[in-house]
Amino acid sequence: MQRLFRVSWPALLALSLAACAVQHVPVALTRPAAALQSEPRALLRETEITLATGYRRTLAAGSRWKYAGRIPQGEVYRPHMDVFTLEGSHVHEAYLVLDRGLLVGFYLPAEQGYSALQPAIPFALQ
Repeated sequence: MQRLFRVSWPALLALSLAACAVQHVPVALTRPAAALQSEPRALLRETEITLATGYRRTLAAGSRWKYAGRIPQGEVYRPHMDVFTLEGSHVHEAYLVLDRGLLVGFYLPAEQGYSALQPAIPFALQ
């Protein structure tokens, strides 16, 4: 019985850490010339985001986001003059991914990956 516990404990620890990780898939960010010249856009209303990791983030109304490019999942916006992060077992710098008026997930620039937000939420920039 003791031997079973020793074998199971590392597996349980690995599973619990995986549950707290920000899951992502590799994607390529396309940066058109327009991304370099775009003006920042403001978030119309405060928006609360709850991640699969259980962490919550609140984006302030009026926060500014600048078009950074495109990935297959949508348009990517980075914070203007600020840093936005997601937390799991580590802290990740993150950009917003928007598709047809919805926040569908996040682009993680250091990992060059996409992390989906489930469920997607309405999101309006002006």
